[in-house]
Amino acid sequence: MIIEFKKEDFLKSLQIVISAIKKGNLYQILDCVLIDASKNNISLIAQDGKEISIKKEAIGDIIEKGKAAIDGRYLLDIIRTMPDDSFINLNVNEKKECIISCGENNKTKLQAKDEETYPNIISVNKEKRILLNEYKLRKIIEKTIFSYDKNNESGNIVLKGIYFNLKNGILQVKSMDGYIVSIINERVNEDKESYEAIIPGSALEELYKILNGEVEKDINIYFNEKNVSFEFDGTLFTSIIIPNNYIDTDRIFNVDHSTKVTLNKKDFFECLNRSITVLRENDNKPVIFDIKENMMEINLNSLYGESHQELEINKSGKDLMIAFNAKNLIKILRVLNDEKINLFFSGAKQPVIIKDKQETYSYLLTPVKI
Repeated sequence: MIIEFKKEDFLKSLQIVISAIKKGNLYQILDCVLIDASKNNISLIAQDGKEISIKKEAIGDIIEKGKAAIDGRYLLDIIRTMPDDSFINLNVNEKKECIISCGENNKTKLQAKDEETYPNIISVNKEKRILLNEYKLRKIIEKTIFSYDKNNESGNIVLKGIYFNLKNGILQVKSMDGYIVSIINERVNEDKESYEAIIPGSALEELYKILNGEVEKDINIYFNEKNVSFEFDGTLFTSIIIPNNYIDTDRIFNVDHSTKVTLNKKDFFECLNRSITVLRENDNKPVIFDIKENMMEINLNSLYGESHQELEINKSGKDLMIAFNAKNLIKILRVLNDEKINLFFSGAKQPVIIKDKQETYSYLLTPVKI
């Protein structure tokens, strides 16, 4: 196999697929990027052997067709250190010697692996599809990715995933970790089919990193029985699906509230950030809200200091004193863009619900003991 390409073009594609390669693979072949130039275009393929695979079309010329499996990290380092704006030749001979050259005096040789042992990537069925704006998808992931059970603290495997459900033209995306529940509702252009899937949160974290979030570009999302694929910009990102039913959250959101607070999100966020300055690492002292007419006191006392803040609010309903983990609340506020936000309380021992009028977003946070 012999291919030629411009450094910047190839490097951009290589950096996308390299995110699928994980350290500590049991099989050395999974440390490789498979370069497939056996047809009329150049494809770069990488996978972690467990959850995700990424296939990216690369710009370049095929001098001699073929395939090669080359250690991805070494290949990335070599291409990255080549002169800018240079054209690079990559030649893999019958002895599996990979010679990467730029001009006569710039050559590096690697030993390629046996490409025949490279595992098949996850197959994709493109019948069931959602078309979604790339910017919207990136925002959906951003607004839910912080609250899945990343370390499986709950012991429930479904909480390690993020739930996608399309029904009646509304895509609902949901995550929870035992403390926070996040729900985003987004209208999409498909309303004939119903799909649902639990996608590993770790896979969506990797997808988020390679999405540019461009408003003018769309993503095709394909749902299959065992996997889901995202196709955009010559990239096919495929993840397995967690084969379980997700937890029904309707009951915990459909409760009557006894106190409603409307406040300025920016001011609230800044008050909480000032409050946690008296915390140290692994200090879980709660922030206490004393909600009264037109005013909310925000208090946090730790072994290292005390914080007292006061914030103007609009309140309807009962006065209330309630406590939360401040860091978890900050996680929610960080992804909200509204100038004013609404907090709904049902009592000192019940979760707070933060949602907008249209319920395009809904967040639930459990309280802690005072």
